[in-house]
Amino acid sequence: MDFKIEIVEGHDPSSYFWFRPVILKESGKILWDEVIEAEEEFSIEVEDVRCFLAYFFYKYFDKELTYNKRRYDDIEGYISGFEWYLTYNFYTYDTLRDMIKEILETASLLENEPDDPRLEDIKKEFSIFYMCSPDDPDYINGDNSAVRKHIHVVTDFYRRFAERLTAMMENNRDTNIISVMGP
Repeated sequence: MDFKIEIVEGHDPSSYFWFRPVILKESGKILWDEVIEAEEEFSIEVEDVRCFLAYFFYKYFDKELTYNKRRYDDIEGYISGFEWYLTYNFYTYDTLRDMIKEILETASLLENEPDDPRLEDIKKEFSIFYMCSPDDPDYINGDNSAVRKHIHVVTDFYRRFAERLTAMMENNRDTNIISVMGP
């Protein structure tokens, strides 16, 4: 069986990022207990996010989005920027559609034009250790030059992630915000 980057249905409480539609109040600070989470959720391991998705989450994070500006922690105060650990990062459906479009374009470029300069920043974090199984010779040798050989793993993951995120938005039309939260 071919190696796949896992997308876990539901909530994995260990070292995973969690994706969940949310409903938010229109005003005031956003504290943990004020976020109404929808039932649907999926999880992706933190290192898979770091290697393959972080580029997109940072790029598409809207720090001017009212909900992101209102995130509040009793110790830290107001939170700005994409937060890696235990903080809601809010994305509108419109923003996510733009991100999904770029992710799918990236998958196509990786397959057809892997040396395209537009991919340089995206590929910086790619690691062979998250692209093949531990018994693969490329993993055993720590051979990051073999990334190209395993690029189909990333393109498959990008397409499955785009499909899963799109389905989540379609299944939750009562909101237009998805929270991306790290472990």
